[in-house]
Amino acid sequence: MNKAGAREDKPKVPEGLGIVPAIIFLMMAIQLQVFLSLPDHKLVEYNAGLLSICMSILLGFADDFVDLAWRYKLIVPTIATFPLLVAYKGLTSVVMPLQVRPYLGDTLDLGLIYKIYMGSLSVFCTNSINIYAGINGIEVGQSFIIGCFVMIHNIIEIWRAESELIVS
Repeated sequence: MNKAGAREDKPKVPEGLGIVPAIIFLMMAIQLQVFLSLPDHKLVEYNAGLLSICMSILLGFADDFVDLAWRYKLIVPTIATFPLLVAYKGLTSVVMPLQVRPYLGDTLDLGLIYKIYMGSLSVFCTNSINIYAGINGIEVGQSFIIGCFVMIHNIIEIWRAESELIVS
């Protein structure tokens, strides 16, 4: 798409094909609810996550076909995080670095600030991937690298939790 020459002279490049794997993912995630027996409070979180993913897919689809202005690319992801933030009932405290623990304690409860931070982080992550969309293929590479590091982090955390259970 970013090759030299007039736009009309270039071959047509299909856009909006990300909707196909997104719909397949959503269909599989919804069908998974049939086989999972989640308690009600977990089901609320699960459905809030699905709703946020649906809204993000809608943003991506609309961006491909309507060419949204940048201001809408900030508003829609912010709205898409609301279901997750409302359904979140976990801790809102953070572990403090060793250097400041004598002054602030081991943990600091952020409350509403934590949810605002997480919503802002979600908007940042959405847009940081989308920034590279103009350079063909680079956003996929960035997403793959991020996914690999998330997987490595999860493996380390699972291994750590299992080793703590064995020691206990």
